[in-house]
Amino acid sequence: MVERATMTNLLAEKIVVITGGGSGIGAAGARLAARDGARVVVADLALDAAEGVAAECGGQALPVDVRDSASVQAMVAAVIARHGRIDGLFHTAMSVPLVNKSDRRVTELPESVWESIISLVLTGTFHVCKYVGQQMLKQRHGSIVLTATSDALLGQAGLDAYTAAKGGVVSMTRSMAAGLSPEGVRVNSICPGFVDTPHQREFLDVPEMRARIEGMHLMPIMTAEDVAEMAIFLMSDRGRYQTGGIYACDGGYSAFKGKLDVVEVFDRGKS
Repeated sequence: MVERATMTNLLAEKIVVITGGGSGIGAAGARLAARDGARVVVADLALDAAEGVAAECGGQALPVDVRDSASVQAMVAAVIARHGRIDGLFHTAMSVPLVNKSDRRVTELPESVWESIISLVLTGTFHVCKYVGQQMLKQRHGSIVLTATSDALLGQAGLDAYTAAKGGVVSMTRSMAAGLSPEGVRVNSICPGFVDTPHQREFLDVPEMRARIEGMHLMPIMTAEDVAEMAIFLMSDRGRYQTGGIYACDGGYSAFKGKLDVVEVFDRGKS
């Protein structure tokens, strides 16, 4: 295990909003942002979960349904009423069970599932970026960090709605950066691989599945904190020149096709 850094001032006095902050990667981002000096707003559809994380962070909890424009606008207005600005956004709102249990290859994909995933992942990103982005343009500064996926960079059978939605997030990252960054607003995306979160442990608790997932990565399966550390950097002043970036944070998942042992087996077969 890599030892975690102690308290830093990377985000000192910054106002950071974490959507989907009640669990998983978002909750990790909230805790680490607070560790690094930020005043954290934990926004989540599950307000009780958001309140629990906010209590740990000494932050503010707000309800938000990213699928609903009015809900996002109300959340942003509440942040501005209390803090006056938004310096960083880490957008992680997601429903892992929806994807894991309902997504399919396109020929078997129910239209209702397609619409649900596109609404949550892609339209939700649009809503959050629109209204947080408007505030950041008024300030003429801010950093938006989106959560995409390595599955948007590589083909993954059976996740056609999810990969389409996250692929849209990847493309929006570049175009939003081109449109907003000249006025001081940076936009970047992180593409995690398989992350050890409570929702994913139903896979990791099956030994055969864990072995298969581990074999798809060059490094141990990452934690939510591993992803959040990248977001902290991108929201900080140390990342001030990073914009329009699509960052694979996936333990090498997208870096290779085969490991050395494949070549070794082939060589042994020839000898």
